[in-house]
Amino acid sequence: MELKIGGKVEKVNRKELNYADLVENYLSRNQPVVFTGLTDDWRACKDWVSDDGKPNLRFFSAHFGGSRVQVADCATREFTDQKRLEMSVSEFIDRWLTDSSSDEQSLLYLKDWHFSKEYPNYVAYNTPIIFLDDWLNLYLDKYHMHNDPESNQERNEISCSDYRFVYMGAKGTWTPLHADVFRSFSWSANVYGRKKWYFLSPSQHHLGHDRYMKSSVYDIFGDVCKSKYPGFEKAIWLECTQEPNEIIFVPSGWYHQVHNLEDTISINHNWFNA
Repeated sequence: MELKIGGKVEKVNRKELNYADLVENYLSRNQPVVFTGLTDDWRACKDWVSDDGKPNLRFFSAHFGGSRVQVADCATREFTDQKRLEMSVSEFIDRWLTDSSSDEQSLLYLKDWHFSKEYPNYVAYNTPIIFLDDWLNLYLDKYHMHNDPESNQERNEISCSDYRFVYMGAKGTWTPLHADVFRSFSWSANVYGRKKWYFLSPSQHHLGHDRYMKSSVYDIFGDVCKSKYPGFEKAIWLECTQEPNEIIFVPSGWYHQVHNLEDTISINHNWFNA
């Protein structure tokens, strides 16, 4: 089914924008936008990209290979999301490199890696100043979620959670249609690679749901059942191709589906400030 594309996401040079501009033009209007010029001094953009311009996957194996991470199998649906596997970063990198040299790829996508929480002494990036007013992660840095007083494990995976993530995946990996957790804002920076984004505004999100608003379309390019999702063909989408070193701002309540056009490494934050 061909999507109705109603426009593209605006791109803005960071040097032409301050925080007041962000609030007035994008936060208060709840509009997506792409920023350039925010990642120039990031360590990740140097360490995570090889001299030949490819993702430096062996760097992750050598320095962070023992971390246990969640990996999505983009070829397998499980309920309303993609099937999740658990493995070490080294295992994931080995699978990625093996797949890249074979005709059949498994399309594994490392998601939701709490990298900054796990490696606080390795400063991969500095949060751009326009996104620093982040009540969600500032709170979680001080107060742990879901502490269990009956548990002897004081700092388990859940209680230590934040909403700062690293994502890594080969060309062809993707994320199904969804709106972000807590209906928060989010920002996503491409350290390496290119992504294609498709956005559905909050005023039209009902068109991506069934008539009872209980389930949303899983894959907007899949076989969408017309009887279950009768309004889907009427939806009007924004699209955006996000280039390397660009940061995209995702407003609250905007449904989006994202495809990696190339091997991609990104840094992502969920956040809110009101």
